[in-house]
Amino acid sequence: MSKIPVVLISDDNFIMPTCVAITSLIVNKKPETEYDIYIIMAECSDESYAKIKELNDLGTPVNLVRASLDEYRDIKQLAHISIACLLKFDVSELVPNYDKLLYLDGDIIVRGDLSDLYNVELGDSYAAGVKELNNITEETGNVNAGIMLFNAKRIRDEKLNIKMREIRRSLGDRSSMDQQTYNIATGKNYKYVDIRYNCVPPRVLAMQESDVAKINELYGSSYTSLQDVVDKAVIIHYASGEKPWKYTFKPWAKEWYKYYMMSPYKNVEFKLRGIWSYRFDKLRRNIKDKGLAGMFDIVADRKKRREKDKNRKKWE
Repeated sequence: MSKIPVVLISDDNFIMPTCVAITSLIVNKKPETEYDIYIIMAECSDESYAKIKELNDLGTPVNLVRASLDEYRDIKQLAHISIACLLKFDVSELVPNYDKLLYLDGDIIVRGDLSDLYNVELGDSYAAGVKELNNITEETGNVNAGIMLFNAKRIRDEKLNIKMREIRRSLGDRSSMDQQTYNIATGKNYKYVDIRYNCVPPRVLAMQESDVAKINELYGSSYTSLQDVVDKAVIIHYASGEKPWKYTFKPWAKEWYKYYMMSPYKNVEFKLRGIWSYRFDKLRRNIKDKGLAGMFDIVADRKKRREKDKNRKKWE
């Protein structure tokens, strides 16, 4: 079996979770699976390079690709998303020796083998990915760009990275650093893969239980509940500001921490933040964005969550 190329991107601020993600990838692969792992390093320090090299102790070599952010410095960085993620536009150019590339964000854990995902036939599609949940009933919905199987040959041949740079600049300040650009540049010419390959627990569990039928219709799956979707996920994606290394009380943080303790950072302590830190941070963000209305939004959201939890317990 040929090697499966897997590409991640990191800067100094994201090197720790990236190491955790790669640890889970290696630990949970099948014995016969061989990954060819690349980390595109966005102007990282010597300390970060040293930590990445420690991943080799897990038995799968990791290739380092040094990259500059000069092309993207004029684009505003979002609160929890670095401009380094825009190097995703250049992945096919920076790792030029494969026709297909499996791209993974660093804020994930991989629970199983990714051979089936890599073996998805792309045809003429630019990429394969999981539909955003709010586009689940649309025939050509947006994909969540955190996990994508790239048709690297087509992207390189069409110099799509240059087109994406131009589109991103034309969009100005947006809440999406790279995802909106991908959906525009590709015309949503995607193959859609099962939600188990990009599951965002808080977003899934915030859906209505009746939405499980929509998920099953889309993917031809047989999930029995929203919790079943999360339990059977192969890739858990922490795609929000509520990262497990920031708010360790979150229910999805415990599993992430298990892989942290297997990673090169296992002997490095990080600041544990509890529920009150989380609530204060959220309140501060909402008031900054919306003024006093932001405070009332939080109160209303908490009331809705309590009601939903009550209904879910009845359902269970």
